[in-house]
Amino acid sequence: MGNAIAIAVSGLTAASTQLSATASNIANSQDTAPLTPQPGQPKPYQPIQVTQTATAGGGTAAVQQPVTPASNAIYDPNSPFADSNGNVAAPNLDLAQQTVSLNATALSYDANVKVMSVAQKMQGYLLNIFS
Repeated sequence: MGNAIAIAVSGLTAASTQLSATASNIANSQDTAPLTPQPGQPKPYQPIQVTQTATAGGGTAAVQQPVTPASNAIYDPNSPFADSNGNVAAPNLDLAQQTVSLNATALSYDANVKVMSVAQKMQGYLLNIFS
């Protein structure tokens, strides 16, 4: 039973890592910066992706990694960061995909909480049998 709880905790930790990355990506999705920042100018936002892998003995581990390339050139001639062609650097991310990721993360979190709840009930039943 302890193993099921440990696996669920690793899933909760992975969901938290994914939530943190997705929230940061969504919050910065509309940021722009110069294509080639000069000293004192902001650098383009670096989007984050999460890679999840299985761990030995069960469970999962999630690692945040930078998205490559970090930005795309978009046309925004009214931006104070626009170059002579009217281009600025915008984060290389898809807002729709980030929304899907957010929903999947919520489902993952809920599922892992339910696994913990069931595992605790099963432990309780097992202890009642032996008492």
